[in-house]
Amino acid sequence: MDATETAIDAEYMKNGDKQAEQLHKQLEALHQNLRTVRHAINNNVAVIMAMAELSQRNPAQCQKLSQICLEKAPQIAAAVGGFTELFDSALNLQVEMEGQTTGRQS
Repeated sequence: MDATETAIDAEYMKNGDKQAEQLHKQLEALHQNLRTVRHAINNNVAVIMAMAELSQRNPAQCQKLSQICLEKAPQIAAAVGGFTELFDSALNLQVEMEGQTTGRQS
């Protein structure tokens, strides 16, 4: 093995370490985002359930309570959408890293 090959291998390792660190940070952010999304969904579903129960008890308020329930669906969709974007980003980075690792071994 000559000096050029050693330098190239060292550069690959350096880039691999940076990418692994970046992937780890993305996974941590992904985990935190999942916790936030789960909390938001649980809160919104609890509100929807409470509004449904209140509308059964007080039919005169049904339209107002129904509107509150309808406002919760976009909030849930937005939370899931944000999580999906972050997840896709982390997944794409992992695929990219695997492609570079496979390219090094060739």
